[in-house]
Amino acid sequence: MSRETRRAPETTISRLTLLQASKAADAAWMAEVVAVFGEREARMARFQDRANGEPGTRLRELYDKFVAASEAYTSTS
Repeated sequence: MSRETRRAPETTISRLTLLQASKAADAAWMAEVVAVFGEREARMARFQDRANGEPGTRLRELYDKFVAASEAYTSTS
């Protein structure tokens, strides 16, 4: 078994973990978006950059965590 073959499972697990973290951060952020904007407006707010929140708010904290988790995942591709 080559060294590359042995590393592949670790890389796969790491990417999977990053993907799961990104999805969890997205879910937490969107739950807060719904709480702030209501179910009807939440999706539009997300894509109109209204759901990013003001500095110091819970919404901004969750948005920043989502961005960081997403960037961590996409940086592995």
